[in-house]
Amino acid sequence: MRFTTLIALVFFSTPTFAQSDRYELGRRLHDFEVTWDRHADDAAAKKRAAPIVSQAVEKYFGFDIPTASRLVDAARHALESADPVPAPVRWADALQVLPEKRVVDASVADLTVAVKPFYKAEVERPKGVVVRAKIGNGKSVESSIDTLPATIKVPIKDAPGPTSADLKLVVEIVTDGNVIATRSLGVARVENLAMRVDAIKKAAKSAPTPPTTIEQASFVLLSSLVDDLAKGKVLETDYPTSRLVFGGERLAKVTEPYYIASRPGEFWLRIPVGKEQADVRIRIPPKLEEKKQLVPILFVLHGLSGSENLFFDGYGNGIVPRLASERGWIVVATKVTGPLGSGPAPDVAGILDELSKRYPIDPKRVYLIGHSLGAAHAILLAQRHPGRFAGIAALGGSGRVTKPEALKGLPVFVGCGKLDFALTGAKSLQKSLEDAKAAVTYKEYDDIEHMLIVREAAADVFKLFVSKD
Repeated sequence: MRFTTLIALVFFSTPTFAQSDRYELGRRLHDFEVTWDRHADDAAAKKRAAPIVSQAVEKYFGFDIPTASRLVDAARHALESADPVPAPVRWADALQVLPEKRVVDASVADLTVAVKPFYKAEVERPKGVVVRAKIGNGKSVESSIDTLPATIKVPIKDAPGPTSADLKLVVEIVTDGNVIATRSLGVARVENLAMRVDAIKKAAKSAPTPPTTIEQASFVLLSSLVDDLAKGKVLETDYPTSRLVFGGERLAKVTEPYYIASRPGEFWLRIPVGKEQADVRIRIPPKLEEKKQLVPILFVLHGLSGSENLFFDGYGNGIVPRLASERGWIVVATKVTGPLGSGPAPDVAGILDELSKRYPIDPKRVYLIGHSLGAAHAILLAQRHPGRFAGIAALGGSGRVTKPEALKGLPVFVGCGKLDFALTGAKSLQKSLEDAKAAVTYKEYDDIEHMLIVREAAADVFKLFVSKD
């Protein structure tokens, strides 16, 4: 299936992507990527798994998330072994774990968790199945699964740790004393949850419209996030709800810039850019203010139907932000608006201008990495703002060269898997960039398809960037 066909599917189909479905697929992809890393040097394992992932991607873009999830599970097993997957394991793979809420008040004793089918397992339920669950280092409880859906109450109030805390819910499916599947999800407990969320929402209503500072705009964003989470909405990733509530309360009181070089960490920000606002996820390295030197910044642009969370929580289990953090770089993941993230390229230049007022960013070391649609956006932005980027990478995608003079001499890495539907477009992009006299590095990866290219190419991309550093 060609990339243009996938784009057309977005505009001429009207699917309903439940956030719980997106979350479920994301967790399964995460488990697959962790397994892929364990077998990174096993060529035979990768050769078995990659074609199955390619099928999963096609099903995803065909809006069939349950089937895509089943294929991701199959690909994970293919990494582990060439042997057939035992029927009990296939049955357990098909189950979905759904907490009643992802955040509860700290006074709530137990979190109700449902276990139900997510896709058709096509095998019989094994006998003597037990679900075992615990939150953090709290008490483990278990219950037999006689029928589906089943529910289990898991103690959360007495789980060790602060009264307000972000925790992990771990659910195991057990048969004959053997764990055949494990699910790990983020949950939270927050002291006086309703009162605190209401106070944050009330304070956010007094923010200027439109907000004029990063703090004001981000406060409105956090207010919306914690309100959704408190209402029980399932969002696409494990947001640290307790930390977001504390963050919202701090922003309600600040009168001076809060997001500054002396405050490291990872944040969800909304940045006023001209008359618009841009949502990003940013990671600020520690001791930035002590280095007394300018540091590089990396912008990462997600693909179709992605978000600002994809490079951090997906794509090789967050390999790109991890490699950047190891080098002390600032990392910014942008968000594309529009149906399924199919809108125009984010205003990276505008975001950069605003962040440069807060952080010691080296204007000569600004880098872009784009995947899929993000690759096309990276090529577009390099032409729209010539001279602003020290290097770009287009992974698993293509792009149009309309201003060749803007790309002359620019280091550009073009990477694509040999199993990727975007391979033809990547080859065409390579030729266009060479015609434009860009400094092109082109590489194809064996047994790699569309989603795996970011993980496989990341180290090569950083080698290029650092060599030009």
